[in-house]
Amino acid sequence: MERSRKILIIGEIQNGKPVPVTLELIGEGKRLASFTGARLFLAVAGSGIRGICRDLLRYPVDRIIAMDHPRLEPAQLEVHGKVMEVMIREQKPDIVLGGGTLFGKTLILSVAAALGTEVMTDAVGLDIDRETGRLLAIKPAFDGKQMSVVSMPEAEVQIASVKPGVFQKSDETDNKKGNITMIPADWLEDIKEQKKTLDFIFEGDQKICLEDAKIIAAGGRGLKGPEGFELLKRFADRIGAQMGSTRPCVDAGWTLPEQQIGQTGSITKPDLYLAFGISGAIQHMTGVRAKTVIAVNNNPNAAIFQYCDYGIVGDAQKILKEFLEN
Repeated sequence: MERSRKILIIGEIQNGKPVPVTLELIGEGKRLASFTGARLFLAVAGSGIRGICRDLLRYPVDRIIAMDHPRLEPAQLEVHGKVMEVMIREQKPDIVLGGGTLFGKTLILSVAAALGTEVMTDAVGLDIDRETGRLLAIKPAFDGKQMSVVSMPEAEVQIASVKPGVFQKSDETDNKKGNITMIPADWLEDIKEQKKTLDFIFEGDQKICLEDAKIIAAGGRGLKGPEGFELLKRFADRIGAQMGSTRPCVDAGWTLPEQQIGQTGSITKPDLYLAFGISGAIQHMTGVRAKTVIAVNNNPNAAIFQYCDYGIVGDAQKILKEFLEN
């Protein structure tokens, strides 16, 4: 009898709730499962997560595989890796998907290493090869200026991490059909702690999370340097926005890597995106999926004006100064 196909999503729980990319992967996993007739499993591990697991049954998963134990706090990344390895070995999925968060990237790489297989990282699109049934991952290549399609034709289990914000979050379903399987966790007591994450420290004590931001004020080379981004930071703080930037500004050292938006940075879906001095290159705009875009650029022929809802032709630094003076 042929074994039924499975797609397994590595879920991530932070601050008592699933991170957005987990819900995004459920929606995309369901789409992929429809092509292959696969069952969709969600694997989650944490401390005090039984209630969260019951809440997750509102989404279209066929089964939730869970482990609940005090050793499974987010800081215990090494223990999480061992748990996910055990779950994958027991369930034998064809495809494993994880989120490309700070936590998820490290976790999925350690799991792949433990399983002795490869992993496709930072995918911005997923598909199924209709002839072979293998997973296809679309990801940036050649310094982010082109896209490539990657597959793992020989891997027994195909593993990929996906950039947060790429897919729409799954809708809840009225037709609950999934169930929860709790995995015994007593063996975790025997694991000797070798290393542990003590804390996450963010510059200025503020976490940069562009994927969840409702308003983003972003800058490009048209801000002309660090002094331009200092103006943008003051403006963003005044209106309650997160500050983002293009890759050249990160490369120049004007902004932090986690503030980069685009193919090789964050994928964002704000209600409002304010672009100051951004030319509108496709590598950047791929990461902008905003409801409303307002652009400021001194070049009336800049590509950004093809993407924006409202545009201002003018010097971005001068206009920021005028905003701040009023």
